[in-house]
Amino acid sequence: MTDRTAQSRSVAAPTLDDYLWVHRRRFGDGGLVLADPRRPKVTLVTVTFNARPTLERTIASVQGQSFPSIEHVVVDGGSTDGTIELLRDRLRPSDYWVSEVDRGISDAFNKGVALAAGDYIQFVNADDWLSPEQVSVAVRGLEETGADFVFGDLIFYQDGRPSFLYLGEASYGAVIRRRMPALNHPTVLVRRTAFERIGLFDLRYRCAMDYDWFLRLHLAGGRGVHLPGLVGHMTHDGVSNIQYVRTICEVEAIAVAHGRTPGLARTEAIFRIAKTAVSQRVKQVAAPLYPLIRSKINRSYVPAPAALGRRRGAPPFS
Repeated sequence: MTDRTAQSRSVAAPTLDDYLWVHRRRFGDGGLVLADPRRPKVTLVTVTFNARPTLERTIASVQGQSFPSIEHVVVDGGSTDGTIELLRDRLRPSDYWVSEVDRGISDAFNKGVALAAGDYIQFVNADDWLSPEQVSVAVRGLEETGADFVFGDLIFYQDGRPSFLYLGEASYGAVIRRRMPALNHPTVLVRRTAFERIGLFDLRYRCAMDYDWFLRLHLAGGRGVHLPGLVGHMTHDGVSNIQYVRTICEVEAIAVAHGRTPGLARTEAIFRIAKTAVSQRVKQVAAPLYPLIRSKINRSYVPAPAALGRRRGAPPFS
């Protein structure tokens, strides 16, 4: 075992008990009363920092859901761009928000879970928005399948226009030990019990924390189900897309920490970094060829306008 692997395995991800102080801030020393009939079924968690223009769209998509039993928890990292005023004005009395400096996205995610009152939890961040029926479709799928989580397909947008559709990878279990499959985090609805079972997001990871969490759940026997009728929306400006080298290196470290052979993981990481660099260059100098080439080498990728023909999601909320 390498020193790097040993170090990775020696540090455990935080648990809900580690965020008990956050939980008590909302629910008091008695904690959440699970038997309370007024408790929402679903908690939608939004993590944000200085993203007021897109956050308004996210809030509108949450409040436009047809599913009746929803609360919205917003964890803001201490924004100074008018976000606090927006939250005061737009959130409903049943929603909850906090604004304070945090230790990164993983920490903010963990706070959101600790503040959640619902049986089911979904992250919909300030660059994401929901289709009007998205929560209803996800809840029905989760309850009918008995899975630990469900996930769908994701439409990415560039400059306000649909860029491509990323299909969820139904057979994700075959590849998750070596790479992050297309689980499309903004479409995932997960049971609260999954967090109670395996813990929260690891603070060491700033880009690929979701890969680590899903891999841990998979290794613990957790099960996810792809729902083709479930469609989410996301801009193409997220941290993991912009910092792709860091994301790939974190995926490598996570895979090794959970048993992947270091040499194989390093080779795969180098290949992914090179492939991404080449694809970005092709996108710059031969943009019309990029969607065609990518769709040939990645079965999850469906370029626009074919994407909209296969999955008719809602347009962005204004």
